[in-house]
Amino acid sequence: KRATESMLRQLLPVLDDLELAFQNVPDSVPVEEQSWLQGFEQIQQKLMEILANSNVEPLAKSGEFDPNQHEAISNEPNEEVPSGHIIQTLRTGYRIQDRILRPALVRVAQ
Repeated sequence: KRATESMLRQLLPVLDDLELAFQNVPDSVPVEEQSWLQGFEQIQQKLMEILANSNVEPLAKSGEFDPNQHEAISNEPNEEVPSGHIIQTLRTGYRIQDRILRPALVRVAQ
């Protein structure tokens, strides 16, 4: 069980890199590169399926801050988000069954 968790933790940075890459894809990707991009999306989906088959699920990226699931890297005023709620998730957190595999890195409203 611990070996499985260790292996799954090692996959998480790969998912982080894919997520970051997709966040930075230009809006005007040429048509000839669309299939290449879709190939990487399929890789990301396969990795997510591996996690799901291992009972790993991503933690909520919004809502109330929970110190048992989230790691706050900053607290800042925000007029749109209630105090104590997540403004932004900088790194997705994951849970395996009832244990936190990795906490989410978040910014929290004051």
